[in-house]
Amino acid sequence: MSRTASRLLLAAAALLIGLGVLTAALVAMREPFALTDYTAIWGLKARALYRSGSLAALFRVDPEGTFSHPEYPPLWPLLLTVATRGRLPYDDLVVTPLWPALALSASLLAMRAARSMRLAAPFALLAGAAVSLLPYWRRYPGYAEGLLVVFVLAALAEVRRFDEEPGAGVRIAVFLTLAAWAKPEGLVAALAAAAVLAFARRRRAALLVALSAVLFAAAPWALVISRLAPGKLPTAFALSSFSAASLAGALGALVSEAAPHAGWAAAGALLLAFAPATRRACRPVLAWCGLYAAALVGSFAFTRLSPAWHVRWSWDRLAFIPVAVLLPVLAEALAECVQGKSEPAPAPESPAAFPPEAPAPAL
Repeated sequence: MSRTASRLLLAAAALLIGLGVLTAALVAMREPFALTDYTAIWGLKARALYRSGSLAALFRVDPEGTFSHPEYPPLWPLLLTVATRGRLPYDDLVVTPLWPALALSASLLAMRAARSMRLAAPFALLAGAAVSLLPYWRRYPGYAEGLLVVFVLAALAEVRRFDEEPGAGVRIAVFLTLAAWAKPEGLVAALAAAAVLAFARRRRAALLVALSAVLFAAAPWALVISRLAPGKLPTAFALSSFSAASLAGALGALVSEAAPHAGWAAAGALLLAFAPATRRACRPVLAWCGLYAAALVGSFAFTRLSPAWHVRWSWDRLAFIPVAVLLPVLAEALAECVQGKSEPAPAPESPAAFPPEAPAPAL
């Protein structure tokens, strides 16, 4: 790529990041933070925490757990509460600037992940721009996935540093533990990462990630629920609700909902098809995306709700995380196609880009 073309791409990508963050801010300020799940879940919990200062308030706003998902971890409501301290009463407008801040943070972390892949600045900026332009930021202001994606992208940025920096494995564990405090999907993300690390024969790192997420996020929150909840809380999923018909119905609904976006999926697959070095280097990330998506789709076999309804109102938010993780990978694939970039292939016996003979990261 010529220097002029590189500068033009750099300027266009920077402009697109600005556009993405600005439009996310404008949509959030116009609403502000007033859509369904913010009103019924995240904002409701934040108001309760603000007024009482006690986690027990999360369960008193909806004792029967019929709409507020009291079992959800509390990190996002806690941040909303902290952000509005000093202003009485709790004000949705005060916390609204958190939204463009999260969008910008996610974009910068996607750029950091891309730069860790040794990408030139224009392509890294393009990855960040793509994250800021994802429709999620303009459809769901105030929802917790915005915080979740920040932690997951922060973990992604450490993947290529795994063999270079002994602390990378610890940082991945920390970021994914924070993700588990943001939403239940964060725990899925952590366990999927642990599975990929274990398959790549990084058992020590896999154990660290899994134990950190379970012992420092899932278990403490489960203990809080058992102590403070007024009774057994109903959830949208239950082991007793398992049904192959539910899974089939969910898959049918997912295909129907995602069909209008098939062109984007085909374009991404085609780009990866023409970038063999990227596919080899990013095998752990691609495996994580597949495992994470499979786990979430499989969970619909246990839904207590109508599978079609459940998929319709959640699929795009669930897809947001793996799509955001894939964007730096696609930026690397684009760079390979444009610049003919190549990397040495990993050892043939290695199932991922983590060579098994490399020393395990220090704990």
